[in-house]
Amino acid sequence: MPMLEIVVAGKDPLTTEQKRAFAREAVEIFHTVLGTPPGRLRLAFYELQPEESLDLLTAESPEDSIRH
Repeated sequence: MPMLEIVVAGKDPLTTEQKRAFAREAVEIFHTVLGTPPGRLRLAFYELQPEESLDLLTAESPEDSIRH
């Protein structure tokens, strides 16, 4: 049974409709490419806060501009 994990890092969380649309497409792709029967794909969304991703590390803070 295939498992697809989606990690999203952004300011706004995905809407339920966006997740549903993604899931529909994923089911179709897994069926077409791998022959996965409908209902067998496991799908999980993980949403990161901006401070949990590289965005925090690459964004300049007011402290950074003082040091430069």
